[in-house]
Amino acid sequence: MKLIDRYIIKRLFFMLLSVLLAFVALYAVFDMLAESGNVGKGQYTVATLFHYMLWRLPVYVYEIFPVAVLTAALIALTRLSAASEYVVMRACGMSMKRMIGVLSVFALICAAANALLGEKILPTAYKQSEIIAYNALNGQNAVFNKDGGIWLKSGNDMAQVGSMLPDGDLKDMTLYHLSEDYRLNGLTYAKTAQHIDNGQWQLSGVQESVLASDKTLFRQPESIVWQSTITPDLLGVLIAKPEQMSSMALNAYIHHLKDNGQRTLSYEVARWRKIFYPLGAFSMVLIALAFTPVIARHSNMGLRIFLGMCLGVGFHFLGRFFSFYAELFRMSPFVAGAMPVLLFLIIAIFAASNAERQK
Repeated sequence: MKLIDRYIIKRLFFMLLSVLLAFVALYAVFDMLAESGNVGKGQYTVATLFHYMLWRLPVYVYEIFPVAVLTAALIALTRLSAASEYVVMRACGMSMKRMIGVLSVFALICAAANALLGEKILPTAYKQSEIIAYNALNGQNAVFNKDGGIWLKSGNDMAQVGSMLPDGDLKDMTLYHLSEDYRLNGLTYAKTAQHIDNGQWQLSGVQESVLASDKTLFRQPESIVWQSTITPDLLGVLIAKPEQMSSMALNAYIHHLKDNGQRTLSYEVARWRKIFYPLGAFSMVLIALAFTPVIARHSNMGLRIFLGMCLGVGFHFLGRFFSFYAELFRMSPFVAGAMPVLLFLIIAIFAASNAERQK
């Protein structure tokens, strides 16, 4: 990579970090104001609020990343143009094709970072933020383990849940039955758990182990009823929304729904959006290039940046629109997930081509 290419990419990343910092701070302020209504409820304190907000930061970064990429590229390229650096680069033989190649390297790194954030960091951060609020508001001692499962306490029982599904069902649950002095009395494993009434769960695929003084008893009833203070309403805040789930988690849940004859459309749309969402960075940098004039002094730069940012915000809302449209009119999940990125990519290519002809 040539020196000038590294210089442009360095300027782009410096501006991206600055824009992300500003946008995340603004996003966090509004979310903090909305969440502050919980302060004083149960054990929810100001310290809890800040702890909650800390875990929400990756969620904010993921949601605003394409808009931040567009804004950063617009500002960085505009500054190059305003300082006459861009016109010198073009005069020295830097073609539009080469500029697009440099911006594509920047977009590829951004897309990879956004994909990693959405697959690995976002689901964990979202769960941890919700568990903090859940424990403070409900007085529960729930924690997530490294595998994505959760530990819950109900009376003298400790429940280890492998996964919680958006429909409220629990999978791969193990109950540790403790005595008053916290001695282990027995274990109960259930493949699935479904809430049937206030304080009652129907456990299916059960394997029980009862620890007696001189022996261990094993039983495999078809199903049993578990009495617990845990309810789906309490667990609701811990169930991740489709947008906050990883692609692997979405795939597993889609298969679960299909096996049980339930609708999967909204989750399939979320899966395809998750796949195509990082690719929006390519559209954003091309749009930024199209809105950057060679000579800044002869154009209304403020208007160009404003229109470019409006397109970035439009990308965010277009994704939401197609998600709702697909559910209402049974659109193909692939089309609904890919359409926002493809539309903006077409717009970006057309705008960049048109800008090159005018220059």
